[in-house]
Amino acid sequence: MVIKPPPHPAYDLTTIIKLALSEDVGGQGDVTCMATIPDDMEVEAHFFAKEDGIIARIALAEMMFNEVDPSMKVEWSQKDGDYVHKGLKFGKVHGRAHNIVRAERVVLNFMQWMGGITTQTKAMANAAHPTLIFEMTKTAPVLRLVDKWVV
Repeated sequence: MVIKPPPHPAYDLTTIIKLALSEDVGGQGDVTCMATIPDDMEVEAHFFAKEDGIIARIALAEMMFNEVDPSMKVEWSQKDGDYVHKGLKFGKVHGRAHNIVRAERVVLNFMQWMGGITTQTKAMANAAHPTLIFEMTKTAPVLRLVDKWVV
């Protein structure tokens, strides 16, 4: 199950994705990848959990890969909200190596950040039970929708 972003009149996730990708590699791509890997090389890359935690916002990862190259194929063995243990392979992406490398750092940074927020929020919600936590008020400018989406 992929949880889609909530609609919001003031936030545009496509713009955030484009800014994040532009900030990371601009329109140039990864210099080392361009120097060492053939442009047309197809590869498969795997997602592994770096720590125990909760998977969060697979839809955003898919949107980022799609922004870089709509022909990339992404598959997940886990879904949003699933608890994963360190080392578990929970997804893969197939496509041109250059495009995967262009997207992967931004995808992983967002997934780690959002997974951390989700994991910590779940721990706080469990500690506060039966009280419910509906959202967070301490959000990053420009990323408010993303921050609130993971809670």
